[in-house]
Amino acid sequence: MKKILSLILSFAVLLGLAGCGTTKLDQNIELSHPTQAQYDLNVQEDQEDAFLDADEEPDETQNFSDYEEDKYHTTVVPEGQQKPVEPGSITINPDAESTCFLTIECSTILDNMDQLTDGKEGLIPADGMILPRTKVVFYEGESVYDVLVRETRARRIHMEASFTPMYNSAYIEGIHNLYEFDCGAESGWMYSVNGWFPNYGVSRYVLKQDDELELRYTCDLGRDVGDQYWDSFK
Repeated sequence: MKKILSLILSFAVLLGLAGCGTTKLDQNIELSHPTQAQYDLNVQEDQEDAFLDADEEPDETQNFSDYEEDKYHTTVVPEGQQKPVEPGSITINPDAESTCFLTIECSTILDNMDQLTDGKEGLIPADGMILPRTKVVFYEGESVYDVLVRETRARRIHMEASFTPMYNSAYIEGIHNLYEFDCGAESGWMYSVNGWFPNYGVSRYVLKQDDELELRYTCDLGRDVGDQYWDSFK
């Protein structure tokens, strides 16, 4: 069981980050996620453990239903939250215009300047705001990623992303020349919609009218920006 939980946690690290391209991201995944060979080895070890423990009484108090995954390693979406949509499965309607609100900020770095990559101090705004809450247009069927690409380009804000086949989504590597791991080993970009941090990537979240979309830089795997995911493991 411990090995299963360990594997789940390793997948959650990337999903928590804005899992917000190209396949270049595969090099980054190795820092926090098992390779396919390692994954297969873990599965084999778990199967062997199950065989060795066959004579033991099952622990009926354990409930791992919250960790079930789809084929893209998405943990169960909480009740009432929006489920992921696969890129390309919805046709974008350019005649159906809506609006949402977009914020991009990195204020957590202000409290962790000692961990910031040397030479990037000048990139951090005094208030941490890269793009204050702004009303933006999107079109029916567009994802968080679609909006980010258009709005950052229009405002000449640097953004770099890559596509990760394992999660069937774009992954946001850097914004405003601030990248994952630029402010510690648990730092990177996360996104939230209406205060919820989705457990799947930015290409799989389709926006709705008046959504509050936030891209926030975390220095502590989301704990410092309000993601409550890790609380469930206390």
